[in-house]
Amino acid sequence: MLSCVSLYVSCGKTVDTPNSEDKGTIIGGVTSSFKDTVSFVSNNITIKYSKTSQCFPSNEIFAFTATPASNLSNATFNWEFGDGQMMQGTSVRNIYEHAGNYTVILKVKDASGQLLNAISFSIEAYGQQVTPHASFYAQIYDINYLNNYAFTSQSTVQRGTLTNYTWDWADGSSTSTANAYTPHNFPQVAEDKTYPVKLIATANSGCKDTATVSVYVPAVYSISGDFDAVRYDACNNEYFIFTPNIKGAPNNATFSWDFADASGTAIGAPIKKAFTYQNNYDVKMTVYLNGKQIYKVSKNVLAYGQNIKPKALMLKNVVSSDATTVKWAFYSQSNIPHGYFTGYLWDLGGGVIDDNFNTYVEKTFQKSTTAATYSVKLVVTGNSGCKDTATAIVTIPAK
Repeated sequence: MLSCVSLYVSCGKTVDTPNSEDKGTIIGGVTSSFKDTVSFVSNNITIKYSKTSQCFPSNEIFAFTATPASNLSNATFNWEFGDGQMMQGTSVRNIYEHAGNYTVILKVKDASGQLLNAISFSIEAYGQQVTPHASFYAQIYDINYLNNYAFTSQSTVQRGTLTNYTWDWADGSSTSTANAYTPHNFPQVAEDKTYPVKLIATANSGCKDTATVSVYVPAVYSISGDFDAVRYDACNNEYFIFTPNIKGAPNNATFSWDFADASGTAIGAPIKKAFTYQNNYDVKMTVYLNGKQIYKVSKNVLAYGQNIKPKALMLKNVVSSDATTVKWAFYSQSNIPHGYFTGYLWDLGGGVIDDNFNTYVEKTFQKSTTAATYSVKLVVTGNSGCKDTATAIVTIPAK
């Protein structure tokens, strides 16, 4: 800001023309060029002032020069900078500690101390230590959506205020806001990805600082479905083939199985499994990608186990006999290693069938003029649906 107070004053901002006198050695050994040169003429005295950058690694220094149109022999140039500091000379410098608008006064006096000219003008200084320190942290916003993050700036500035936060998400998008808290949803991707998120914090001085944090975003998959469990050879050596039946899984995914029978986990797809005992098993299939779980599903699978086929056995004996008939009795001695019986069917010949779950049956055979032989069959069924048949031969003598 420039304000000139004097008679016959022309004010103007000139093009920066740094030279050897327009440089200053800054704290930390960094040299910053003077810029933003302002020039005006008052009472045949040309006033120029410029300043170095207020932003680290530089610090703000003002340079003032006074050049009279004609030689003022033995004149003194006395500067009052408006912050309590004073200096004498035609080329002087001043550092303003604090931000503010300051009125600079130049008094030109002759050798006897008489005032020849007085010029005042206003400058705006940002002061010292006005560069922010950028810092932030990120956390998952919703555990159900691992690509949704919340970002909180912890940036500070020793003197001044923070006015803007510009976020470069490294996913092709950015956000500029005055709020220190900013949520961001990263795109759903098929593979884990790390984004170098960058924050540019800006202070009211115009100074900026940058912080970058690597943000890990796991892959997001829209997987659906479960698996097929197909039983084979149930009555002899039962086994299952488990095959994933899902959509949306990456091609290089691996499948882990927990068959809930204390046998541990198995890897593969499809995979063969034989259960030892009969049970309803809560089988779990877990899908992994690069060692990380991306999907899990379970299903109840009824297995009958091993040794589930029944063995049909029977005993027979004559209950009674007379001149025209013989009564036979038949006893099931069948057994089943694993499981239980769900059916007994007796085929007693002559179209006589007993399927009333009886383990004991009788039949009366009629004698004829010649001896006759009859076949009696027992068909037993286990809960697995497996069957076995036993056959007994009975001979009926002639009457």
